[in-house]
Amino acid sequence: MSKNLLNSLDIKQENGAIFLDNERILLTPSAVFGTLRKELIENIGMARVKGFLLRYGWNLGKYDAEKVLDDEDIPSIKDILKQGPIQHMIKGYTKVHTIKTDIEWEKNGEVKSVYVEGEWFNSYEAEEHLNQFGMTDLPICYTLIGYASGFYSTICGHTVIFKELSCKGMGMHECKYIGKSIHNWNGEADEELKYYENSTIVKELERTYETLLQERNNLSKATEISKRITQALINGSDLQSIVNDVSNTLKIPILIEDVHFRDYVSAGLSKDSLETIQQDFTEWMDKKHSDNSVIAYSNMRKIIASRHTRLMTPIIVQKKMFGYCSFLYFEAKNTFPELDYMVLDRLSFIASLHLLNEKTSFEAMERMKGYFLEQIISGQFASKKEILQRGRFINVDLEFPYHIVILKHQYLDDYLKKELVFYEELLDTIVQYFNKKNTEVIIGQHAANTVLFVQFKKSEGKIEQLCHEFISQLTTKYRGAIFQIGISTIAEDIVDAPEYYQEALSALEMTNPNQKVVSFGELGLVGMLMHSKDEKAVIQKAKYLLNPLINNSSNKDTELVKTLYVFLQNGGNLERTMDELALSKTGLRYRLQKIESCLDVDIRDPEVSFQLRLTLQVLVIKGEINLG
Repeated sequence: MSKNLLNSLDIKQENGAIFLDNERILLTPSAVFGTLRKELIENIGMARVKGFLLRYGWNLGKYDAEKVLDDEDIPSIKDILKQGPIQHMIKGYTKVHTIKTDIEWEKNGEVKSVYVEGEWFNSYEAEEHLNQFGMTDLPICYTLIGYASGFYSTICGHTVIFKELSCKGMGMHECKYIGKSIHNWNGEADEELKYYENSTIVKELERTYETLLQERNNLSKATEISKRITQALINGSDLQSIVNDVSNTLKIPILIEDVHFRDYVSAGLSKDSLETIQQDFTEWMDKKHSDNSVIAYSNMRKIIASRHTRLMTPIIVQKKMFGYCSFLYFEAKNTFPELDYMVLDRLSFIASLHLLNEKTSFEAMERMKGYFLEQIISGQFASKKEILQRGRFINVDLEFPYHIVILKHQYLDDYLKKELVFYEELLDTIVQYFNKKNTEVIIGQHAANTVLFVQFKKSEGKIEQLCHEFISQLTTKYRGAIFQIGISTIAEDIVDAPEYYQEALSALEMTNPNQKVVSFGELGLVGMLMHSKDEKAVIQKAKYLLNPLINNSSNKDTELVKTLYVFLQNGGNLERTMDELALSKTGLRYRLQKIESCLDVDIRDPEVSFQLRLTLQVLVIKGEINLG
């Protein structure tokens, strides 16, 4: 075969056989190939047809390359490579226009690398695809690509892969291609290499069968585990038992955490291992989220830390993020068994149901306790014995000393408009706070206030300090609300709860922006006066003392009365009084002079100021004057 092959074709016909250059050939219309291609695509799919045609083209190119290498008339590798396009054109595949060919040589004369680019015109493969299927979105000259790859790879002695960049089948005027030695593709041709692997349909079916069998086994095992843990949930098993069962079955450590990644339940982990994992995860979080913010991962995700890998999925309870359920691995893993995904997803769902059940039971019990407390305060029980019996029904021992604490809240803006939702959140916050303090508490509502029955031991400190810390936490968490607390003195007998409720209510009335927590014990003489039997006489005397000031205005809500009250509450401090009333110093002095004129007293006199303050406190507590 000479290098001028196009000009020296030798075609012969003998006894039904046709020969081209002494090699028998078959003449088949390209339309027949197009029909065959169509049948293959419809029966085994485009992906398999692509691999089949690429390998078919590769073998054609390899065969022609081996023939050319045997031709002693072609002097160099570069000349041999030129024969590929000529072979394409001779056999009617396409017209070839080579744009560029670069060859890099080894010192021993072998090809080190090759780069080639060019164009194909009138590709039979593109034309037949257009006839059978119409326009395509991707290049489809698979046999031409395979042929070029097989031809060049055989000649160069190493793998050379061609890719089609654009195609006539896509509506272009010509097909453009590029070919490079495999080591020059830098991984970009790895996907193409898979198609050159001779994977028979039988082998694919075997792999598919094995995959389906594995999936069936995974599904069967996941279903078995799911049924078991669901039944355990129905039977009342706790979350720890359920997690232990899954961990033992899969031989995988499991960790359930809250939204702040604090451990809630774990299994398959020693105390040391748990601490190691938590430290490792904290370091990973610090690197990924330097602002230390809590990240709400809403989907299952893989996390690879320094000393462990975790497959983690969120736990959702009533559309709110509760925490995370994680499978832990003490080695770096990029992939996980499908079974792990299936079981983890089911376990997180079971955890959600368990936590929802706990939340519902807790809320129902707290509502029951709250109603019981309201009945006690309202005096609806006939005897102490009845109260104690009802208390035992809800696991509350009422024979210990207690305080009544009343919590009042006001909205500053629209931040807390939904009262019911707010109360549910507040209830949860109260329970969490007092649980951390190891203090027994019953929560109820009475007269639009939140009432707390607190069994607080003197050995644990002062109830006032506990409430100051609590109100500080509430103010930080609910920035759209103002909170105030009134505290009763310590009570011994549950029958006296209504009286101690009144104590707490009296203390609450004495709160102000500067003193948000007031205990009844702090009221001193006022408290004693308000709880004396001659209450009417006390009120009458108080009115008499302030009568000139009250009668100076048309109603009880006078600015002068309020000014006097704030001035006395601030111990006669002008600066604090000005700030609280938002008055200038001149305005405040004018009011104080008018007050002294009305009452005919020196309000800076200690004895006078004491009597006036006591009088105002009595009238405020009993609602005789309104300072709001």
